[in-house]
Amino acid sequence: MKSSKLIIFGIFIITIGAGYIFLAARVFVPECYTQDDFFRYQLMTPEVLKKVPRVSKQWYFLSQTDEGSGLKTNEIVFTNIKKSDVHALIEQLDDWINTYPQRHETMNVSVEKSNGQLEIRVIHYDMDETK
Repeated sequence: MKSSKLIIFGIFIITIGAGYIFLAARVFVPECYTQDDFFRYQLMTPEVLKKVPRVSKQWYFLSQTDEGSGLKTNEIVFTNIKKSDVHALIEQLDDWINTYPQRHETMNVSVEKSNGQLEIRVIHYDMDETK
């Protein structure tokens, strides 16, 4: 009887430890979500990215932390961008960033090609000061 309780306790401790390691490591895996994912949107999206002008009808968010440096990046990724619209949209987003009231925010705009489609990304950088 005592040995079965010890085995159950051991399994419990191993499960808790494995769960902790999984959750701790998951911080360094990019999280992709949409605005419709209420809890992720509210908890993971910096206020500044919530205010970015929506320059496309389709967008999603990415959140990732770099394990070594502690640099956290959050992005809003606009998809299905027409090549003819890219420069005007980049200019619009750059103007918005340059006039954003909190000048201490570090952001930039980039264009990438993914699966043959153009994407515009507004990237917000946040350094973990505890590292």
